[in-house]
Amino acid sequence: MKTYNSPLTPESLSTLLGQLQAGQVGLFPTDTVYGIGCRADSREGTTRVFDIKGRDFAKTLPILIGDWEQFEQFSQPIATQYMDRLREVWPGGLTVVLRASLRGQGLSQACLREGTLAIRMPGHEGLCQLISEIGVPLAATSANLSGEGEHLKLSEISRALRDRVDWEWEEPILQKEVVPSTVVDLTGDSPSVLRAGGIDF
Repeated sequence: MKTYNSPLTPESLSTLLGQLQAGQVGLFPTDTVYGIGCRADSREGTTRVFDIKGRDFAKTLPILIGDWEQFEQFSQPIATQYMDRLREVWPGGLTVVLRASLRGQGLSQACLREGTLAIRMPGHEGLCQLISEIGVPLAATSANLSGEGEHLKLSEISRALRDRVDWEWEEPILQKEVVPSTVVDLTGDSPSVLRAGGIDF
């Protein structure tokens, strides 16, 4: 297993990109909690994320995007008032459920539910840069065994989980306590809050 440390050097970034391009699974910091994930168009990688975490296959994997270009590529257009609010709070701790574009529908089925995707642009500059350079979103969920709490440090993550990934990126998250992202469904007639978090929509 390869371990990376912040700030990523150009050499480390290149190596990590290669691992992600190959569909490998890893652990990484976000602006909220530590995540586990892989490129979102990798069927093998997303299946491993479920297996490593012990996640219920009935659940989907959210995707993390690196920039607004990826948002436009993988989501269908949304109402102007919703877009204005996203521009106010992104990058940040808000996940929105949206209808997938044609390209979005080509991602791993582990990320899709009835043609929708749960999308977030994390407030972590290095992670967003990485996702932008990959060219596709990351399929990502919190880096904990199912039923356990989320983590803010790599060292807090269960060794049973860490021993099964291909790479890990060490950088402590500066929050003093776990604050998950807010999740809002924007596919209906009005916004529906699925999980309250640190941001109001």
